[in-house]
Amino acid sequence: MANFLLQVEHIITNISDAIWPVFLPFILVIGAITSIRTIFIVQKQASKPSKLKIQNAIGPAAISLGAMIGTGAIIGVLGALSKLSASGQNNIEAMAIWALIGALIMVPVSYSETLNSKIMGKTPKEYISSLISPKLGMLYAVCFVALAVFGFGGFQFSGIDSVSAIVASKFMGIETTLMQRYLFIVVPVIAIVSILVLSKKHEIFMNAMTYMIGTAVAGYFIFFTIFLVKTGGYIPTYLQGMINGMLNPVNAMLGVPLGFILGMQKIIQTAETGLGALAMAAQESDSEPREAAMIALIPTVVTVFVSIIVTSYIASYGVSNGIIQFPADAVTRLTQFFETAQAVTGTFGLIVLSAFTVLSALTTILGSYYYMTKLFKQSPINRNIAIYLVLVVSAGTLAVFGANVVFEAVDLLLFVLSGINVTALMIFTFKEWKKYRIDDNN
Repeated sequence: MANFLLQVEHIITNISDAIWPVFLPFILVIGAITSIRTIFIVQKQASKPSKLKIQNAIGPAAISLGAMIGTGAIIGVLGALSKLSASGQNNIEAMAIWALIGALIMVPVSYSETLNSKIMGKTPKEYISSLISPKLGMLYAVCFVALAVFGFGGFQFSGIDSVSAIVASKFMGIETTLMQRYLFIVVPVIAIVSILVLSKKHEIFMNAMTYMIGTAVAGYFIFFTIFLVKTGGYIPTYLQGMINGMLNPVNAMLGVPLGFILGMQKIIQTAETGLGALAMAAQESDSEPREAAMIALIPTVVTVFVSIIVTSYIASYGVSNGIIQFPADAVTRLTQFFETAQAVTGTFGLIVLSAFTVLSALTTILGSYYYMTKLFKQSPINRNIAIYLVLVVSAGTLAVFGANVVFEAVDLLLFVLSGINVTALMIFTFKEWKKYRIDDNN
């Protein structure tokens, strides 16, 4: 069985590596066209001006931010930096600048997908079904659930597992086994998630999401502010590393810089730009299209900053000071990242990072259930819960016991979902938006 999983993992990795250099120009061009037409044509003629209201922003922003910011903001980005280092790139900071360049195009896509979805009054599955094909809409829904619950959920459990091992070792001097971490860490997390989902109480679910992600992000920003103040002298070195890495790229297939590919993957993965998640979260409030689109930018910008800038800066500082050594396996990368935080901010940094990892992981896992209910809202709620819990248990089990095939499939699913969703949105901006034209354009 182990050999079979390794073979599948190898095949998926090869397919993903071959597709992304071709897919990147496609998604950037389609995304740019969609954003330009949405902002300068559709927005002006199919939606009324509106202001951002705080009460309307809390629900959608909490869902989006909770689902976006998970352990992938640290573990996923560290993995990309390690991969970039293994390819021969000495300036790993290059990934950050490439990611920010990609974000200039993909962040407006987040705005566009939310605005267009609210104008249509449809979820991505619904507008993909009507604009392209019902079968493609169903494929999108199935792939999204697989990505959110199984793939992203697996990342979260892997992060919680790694953090529990690090904390037990550093604080208590205990080396835990996989089975111990599974029974005493992962199983309780699954139990908490199950209780919240089985309660079937939307208010409890939303409050849990809001408080957990609010606490996690606030603590993380305080930690990074302290880290930045204490390492202020390293900032010019970090920025110079960005420039040097961009000017001397390590190329992947078709001559596309590997840092650009990895950066774009992390932008789409962590900020979920173009995946349709923001469009679904926007259904949580009765906000107007333009207001909903502005709300969507809040979690997107916060997530890009936390995942790309913060993680790459701390990692770069760790590498420069000999604390982090790339390439390395996932647990070693995270351990060294924690050691870097501890070296600068003491035990406070270790506690905050541990709390951030656990709380953000929980909100990401819970957020995937919200998306599942939106995609399959016609299905009986008990069936959705049963399928969700089976996937969560499977993701947690595989994450702990080392089946990396789940995580290798993430980049492939990102390609499928963003490709389908952004193509449907572009079709809307060219053809269907006129059905929603309003008389009072101002």
